[in-house]
Amino acid sequence: MKLKRLLTSVIIATSLILPSAVSINAEDTSGSPSLDKRLLQQLTNHSAVEAIVTFRQGMNQDAIKTSLQEAGVQQGIIMEALPIAGVMISQAQLDVITKKSDVRSIYYNAPLMYDNEDSTDLTGVDRVREDAGFQKKNGGLPVSGKGVGVVINDSGVDGSHKDHEFGKNLVQNVAGQANLHAIHELLPVQYVENVPATDNNSGHGTHVAGIVGGTGAMSGGKYEGVAPGADLIGYGSGAGLAILDTIGAFDYALTHQAQYGIRVITNSWGDTGDIGTPFDPDHPVNIATKTLYDRNIVTVFSAGNSGPGENTITGNYKKAPWVITVAAGVKDGTLAGFSSRGKRDTGGSAIIDGVEFLWRDQPTITAPGKDIVSTRVASPVGALGTPKDVQTIDPAHLPYYTTLSGTSMAAPHAAGVVALMLDANPLLTPTDVKQILVNSATPMNGYESWETGAGYINAYDAVTASFLAK
Repeated sequence: MKLKRLLTSVIIATSLILPSAVSINAEDTSGSPSLDKRLLQQLTNHSAVEAIVTFRQGMNQDAIKTSLQEAGVQQGIIMEALPIAGVMISQAQLDVITKKSDVRSIYYNAPLMYDNEDSTDLTGVDRVREDAGFQKKNGGLPVSGKGVGVVINDSGVDGSHKDHEFGKNLVQNVAGQANLHAIHELLPVQYVENVPATDNNSGHGTHVAGIVGGTGAMSGGKYEGVAPGADLIGYGSGAGLAILDTIGAFDYALTHQAQYGIRVITNSWGDTGDIGTPFDPDHPVNIATKTLYDRNIVTVFSAGNSGPGENTITGNYKKAPWVITVAAGVKDGTLAGFSSRGKRDTGGSAIIDGVEFLWRDQPTITAPGKDIVSTRVASPVGALGTPKDVQTIDPAHLPYYTTLSGTSMAAPHAAGVVALMLDANPLLTPTDVKQILVNSATPMNGYESWETGAGYINAYDAVTASFLAK
């Protein structure tokens, strides 16, 4: 309880030193829906484009379908838990939709990029596994993320790899890419579940999954992930990715939360067309992650690989007050040059659901993201293999592991640490988790918070604080 009071004090203190900015009231229902400028630009060159329409709270699938049909929209996918639809839309249909009082926002379904560039001893994870005191507090078991469901929102996961084998620690694997051009009516979202291998043309999501919770089975434990006891849920969108695909993963996490004990979702992608923008509470990704936050699910994002310049975080949704955004560190404790930075003394507030939230234009934390060894996809052979492999990986392990760099690798490190924290104390809220990570971080000398956030992630101190918060 003492730590709970301390966390509250830190949050209040932080609010007093935030840079000033114009407040945003996301509850204003009197005006027109929020409209994405990039959507309007796309419509100047195309007769119909992919859009994401977000409705006011309380709208179910049937009501959303009726509203869209009234505007003449006949082609799209409607989410189950989120009041969001992905549609093909013309300018004439947009003109009707923008006049509807039940619509909150309309955004372009922008293409995204995975945040890879071309370890555990550093972050204190090894100490967490070996600490006898932790095991005693944890019912005699090592703190490994056991029972914590982590969604890998990425290109997919190769469940044939013994480090994250489908039916074992990869408890579910979903093929989730949505192709609006192939749909000719308004349909509820459909999930293709129980797919053994969904990462057949990239390898990115497989590498991410191994960082979060690979068991190290193919290396005698040498390349074990951060939380090898966690239950992994793969949500694969393939090599191509757009905003609607990521929304599908958020919707899946909400609709299957109880079934798989989902508490964390990790995201290693971004939008280079959304660099330098302020937090936008009407953006569909922010609406989705706020719903996850309300349901006690922690959202983790990679900061992006557009550094080292200022104001380079790839997506306004990575600045949401309720998410954890991760910069990429080097194993010597410095910040990777490619890691995206925020903007000095920039932030603001937003009123959402009657509560004031404060945001800052900076990462939350820094985690390892340079030359990270993790699982390699089995097919196609050689996918994502790098010249670093022969320098960093034992020859016997080369068929199963590869070396990658990027904030794509940093985010799953943080997600794995969150799983350890929730194993230690399942009662932690997303706010608790974020503040503990901030409070326990190791300062990075020579850097400012807009570059690195609170500093280098410290798993041992974070798990210690999680136990104390019980």
